[in-house]
Amino acid sequence: MIARTALAAAALSALTACAAEPAAAPATTTTTPTPTESAGVNCADAPQDVVAAALRLRLNHSRQSIVDNVVTCTYDGGGARVRFTTGTDAAAFAARRGEHPDAVAVPDLPDEAYRATTTSGEVVRTVVVARRGTVEIEVSSGANTRHAEQLVAELFARL
Repeated sequence: MIARTALAAAALSALTACAAEPAAAPATTTTTPTPTESAGVNCADAPQDVVAAALRLRLNHSRQSIVDNVVTCTYDGGGARVRFTTGTDAAAFAARRGEHPDAVAVPDLPDEAYRATTTSGEVVRTVVVARRGTVEIEVSSGANTRHAEQLVAELFARL
């Protein structure tokens, strides 16, 4: 009888332990937003219809790619690409400009800007890059530089 009572007491103790409240989770759970999220920049800021109209190209099916602080928007049909980089300072901008030895300053765009052309065989691409504060916008396409510059100005106005 004593053994049964001891066994019942042990079982009751085990059941009570199982029914007890679980240990509380830590009170604060935080997630660190990526620089892209904190800057609020994405391809909705460069919609296909706006890019197509400015560059005077027929574009289809925009796609967004985000890697670290770089948001790249690509569009089928015209080979256009818009790239937003957040957290850019003057030194980083100058380093990227150094990648284009034939870069020419564009005085009519924010803070600092340049344009360059690249050639691969018979394909000529225009690249216009500008920085306003810590946001850099690059437009790369087969459109002429004047249209690409206008698009960059329009995209900054949308931010």
